[in-house]
Amino acid sequence: MKTYMLREKVKGVAVASRVAVLVLEMVSNLMLPDHQADAFVSPEDPELPVSLADQVVRWVLGGFVRWDAHYFMHIAQYGYTHENTLAFFPLFPLLVRCVAAIIGLPLLYFLNYYSVLLISAVLINFVLFVRTAVVFHKLSEHVLRDETLAYHAALLFCINPASVFFSAPYSEGLFAFLTFSGLLFNETRSSSSLGAVMFGLASSARSNGLVNVGFVLYRKLQDCSNYFYRIRNATTDSGQLSLVLVLLLTVNYTLIPLFLGCFAVMLPFTVFQIWCYMTYCKEEGKAPPLPPHLEMFVRANFLHSPDLGEAEWCFNFPPLAYSHVQDKYWDVGFLRYYEFRQVPNFMLALPMVMMVICHAALYMVDNPQICWGLGIPIPASEHGTGDKDKQPLPWPEKGINSWRVFIYTAHSLCLCAFCVLCIHVQVTTRLLCSSCPVVYWFAAHLLSDTSKPKVGREKLSSSPETQANLNKRYKVALFSECPKSFWGQVVLSYFILYFVMGIVLYSNFLPWT
Repeated sequence: MKTYMLREKVKGVAVASRVAVLVLEMVSNLMLPDHQADAFVSPEDPELPVSLADQVVRWVLGGFVRWDAHYFMHIAQYGYTHENTLAFFPLFPLLVRCVAAIIGLPLLYFLNYYSVLLISAVLINFVLFVRTAVVFHKLSEHVLRDETLAYHAALLFCINPASVFFSAPYSEGLFAFLTFSGLLFNETRSSSSLGAVMFGLASSARSNGLVNVGFVLYRKLQDCSNYFYRIRNATTDSGQLSLVLVLLLTVNYTLIPLFLGCFAVMLPFTVFQIWCYMTYCKEEGKAPPLPPHLEMFVRANFLHSPDLGEAEWCFNFPPLAYSHVQDKYWDVGFLRYYEFRQVPNFMLALPMVMMVICHAALYMVDNPQICWGLGIPIPASEHGTGDKDKQPLPWPEKGINSWRVFIYTAHSLCLCAFCVLCIHVQVTTRLLCSSCPVVYWFAAHLLSDTSKPKVGREKLSSSPETQANLNKRYKVALFSECPKSFWGQVVLSYFILYFVMGIVLYSNFLPWT
């Protein structure tokens, strides 16, 4: 009988979770009536043929095209036809269009172009999600140095509270893959440059990818610290190097890689804003006209298209389309969302917000020395009164309190504060689930039963799965056995409840994260 490795089981659970999302979406969409939401719905081309095969595709996958998925599908099909589409970044729609060009060769014989695009979007997110689960498991093992925590965190990612957005035509799946891959490369010094490239691609998928520049800065800060201590202790014929020379060599060693890393992260965002300016800041009539049905839609909704001439944000300094569109069409700004009628949305985001805050608070209380030291350990040769007394700092190396977790804790806290204070708060859940590994690590920590020491045969095996479960690809103890701790039960219930409820509500155009 075959024995599955933990990473193979993570991959199997990821596949099973995507199938479950697809089935639950299809059943919910067919059985429940759609809510008539006041949201953008991409206008259909009246000349586009609709066959029986197209209707089957819409029955099976139509529940995924809700809320902002309409924008991504619209951009993939028509491009950036009017101003408020500029809030959505181009990498995911471009990838959907490229895959549709490949798989459309046989499919266009019996499906229309929209159906091919929809299949492409769902297929991309399916593949990316499975790959992301594997990458996240590797990242968790590297940072936590704890097999059980890393495994449980990867399993929780497979049923995360924003799970439906990783299957629907949203950029969350692509962004999570690029971000977690970038973090994995960033943890390996020999591949940190590749990590910056992945972060750059992430910033062309979602605007919050720009925040990942903090990981590049932090990695260079660590390199700077290590290089400083190493070269300071170097000796020459004339004795130890002067402090001034050490500082100059350290800056020279880190400044150029720092500049290139930050440039790689910021470049895609900058290029997209330049493209927006060149497209929407032309004189009237110079842009190609829209198709008749789109032109009618744009005019009826008083939207601005490139053929109408210069947009109002073209005269701002700097002329950033993204900030203008977010302000004008989504009313995004500091404390603007704080209205009594938005209380349900705040309650919807509360569990995720509390998880981030509780983890950050516990981490700072349990590890004040790590926080004061910014999570950068001092080499053993730099402390101690004598050679025999020189010992490494007593910083945890494993688990949720590891010094390696510091930067992830700071990242999640900053993103959470931004979500709660500045944007539509219900987006918090899916934004954090696609950006912050520490959410899953803390949840896995709460689920882990560390109160009782293992004895007997259990002590001989460090695997978080029994041998019987290792012989079955899809059976895992985390989901088949009730957690022993109260908070573990709460966390697992929250993940499962939001996993199911999110699919049902989203697929019927009801408010969700």
